[in-house]
Amino acid sequence: MYSIKMRANNNSKHISGAETMCQFCEIESTVKRYLKKAFYHENGDIDFINFKIEKITQPIQTLSSLVIYQKENENIRSLAYKNNIKDIAIEKALKYIKSETIYRGAIILCAESGERLDTSEYRGIRVTNFSFKNQNNSSILNERVQDALAIATCINSHESVKGELCVSDDLNYTIGYFASNLLGYNRIFNIKNKNTRQGGRVIFVDRSIDIEEYIEFLENKPKLVVY
Repeated sequence: MYSIKMRANNNSKHISGAETMCQFCEIESTVKRYLKKAFYHENGDIDFINFKIEKITQPIQTLSSLVIYQKENENIRSLAYKNNIKDIAIEKALKYIKSETIYRGAIILCAESGERLDTSEYRGIRVTNFSFKNQNNSSILNERVQDALAIATCINSHESVKGELCVSDDLNYTIGYFASNLLGYNRIFNIKNKNTRQGGRVIFVDRSIDIEEYIEFLENKPKLVVY
């Protein structure tokens, strides 16, 4: 198995990214697909593209994907409250998501106090070295949803994680989600207005979490998510 990562920028501003793990025979088709995504993305033209391809040498951990739930009037705060995430943490999360800064990865906040616990500054914490297997061949899982579901499953697999809020920074994609091990993967419609790059990913955790161990798992441990 090989890990493939793509990142595309314009004037050092993040435009798009993608990644997966695949067999050697799938590398060429995957790179072509990611090239198309980079050069024809709705967020604009690019002046820089980076590919990183590495052989997987560690054992791969298999995770069962979260269950998808889809309700028209789902509410972020209601979902967060059910996971013991406090108002102050929700407010801090929304400030990060609505700020003009585009973080490449996730912000990790204490679910009780809203204090930021990672030290990655503008980079954020990346969920990497993962792939997704759709065993049921479900038609609702397009590539975008597969990637989001895979990331959400990896993030919420740790017992000290209370939940995750994600809003895409793509200009015209207005469906976000709140995910937790308790409530599954909940799609939220019209989470933001169209024609805006506002977005981001925030992870809510217990203060007692071993943050370095958790980041090591997210960024380096090979993970296969099975639906």
